[in-house]
Amino acid sequence: MAVLAPFSKENNPNVRVLKNGYTLSNLQELLSVADKYGFGVAACNGRSSYIVEAILDAAWETKSPIIIEIAESETKYCNMLPARLSDIVHDAIEDRIEKFGYSVPVCLHHDHIQKDVDGCVQRSIDAGFSSCEVDLSKLSVEENAKKCYEVTEKLKPLGISLEVEEGEIGVAAALADPNIENNIEDYYTKVGDAIQLVELVKPEALAFFVGNGHGVYLKTPMIGYERIKEICDAIRPLGAYGVLHGGSGLTPEMFSKAVEAGARKFNYATSLQNIWFKYFPEDLTADMTKAAEEKGVAFRKVLNMFENRIDALDHTEAKREISMHLKMMFEEGFMSAGKADLYN
Repeated sequence: MAVLAPFSKENNPNVRVLKNGYTLSNLQELLSVADKYGFGVAACNGRSSYIVEAILDAAWETKSPIIIEIAESETKYCNMLPARLSDIVHDAIEDRIEKFGYSVPVCLHHDHIQKDVDGCVQRSIDAGFSSCEVDLSKLSVEENAKKCYEVTEKLKPLGISLEVEEGEIGVAAALADPNIENNIEDYYTKVGDAIQLVELVKPEALAFFVGNGHGVYLKTPMIGYERIKEICDAIRPLGAYGVLHGGSGLTPEMFSKAVEAGARKFNYATSLQNIWFKYFPEDLTADMTKAAEEKGVAFRKVLNMFENRIDALDHTEAKREISMHLKMMFEEGFMSAGKADLYN
């Protein structure tokens, strides 16, 4: 079984070296420090260059380590294939190193790779990403592990970390259960299954289902903090750290409680996107809504059709509000503010 190499130009020709020798960090580098000092690292989706800039502003202004990610499903409708996102992120990092005079650890992560596993992984490698998640959570543990093992053997020599997923996030059966309030724990990721997947694959991070779901929650989710602790305590000795997806809609208090239970990576996308959407003018919102209805898709999934009009807008206030919101979450929820100084 391959060992995770340092994410460096020596091990990976696609690593980009910026000012003062700065390179991205992988999940092992970010999350091992977070685990040692008891904080969480936000993973925010770069659905536009404007959101990326706001995320990195918040990270630099609070000295918070950060993960920028894009899901396979988002790459097309956001026009954000790995190569483009990598260019945006690296340019923005270089600008902030120049502006602030110091660096903050950043991981660039390809999230929820499900359909085109080999293609997405290779595009991530070529683009200089430092991490990937292969999400085959709908398969059995054994089938999930078989494909993920192939991927991790390819990534580890390059210094690229791997996140895997056991227990489908927002599992459909749980959403359809009329007595879900009483039965929710039946759907949680089982500790034994989490251990088995980590033992078979040896990933750096494991996402799990503990009552969490993607998008906006329609009612307060019943997060299984005790199950988070059980899983994180079990996989930590195996070299993996717990990941909570579906962060939008959780309060800072809920995040800090999950941090205390041992979760270390927190996916946070929809809340930031929705702040951005608030600043779209009425005519653009109306046209996007109409296009989405005609295509039978969610509003965000027509972004690529309106890219020129969006680029013509002034995003100053939207970026400011996104940054302010994130800074509050870094300080009160993830408890990551000021933690960049703990990294070399």
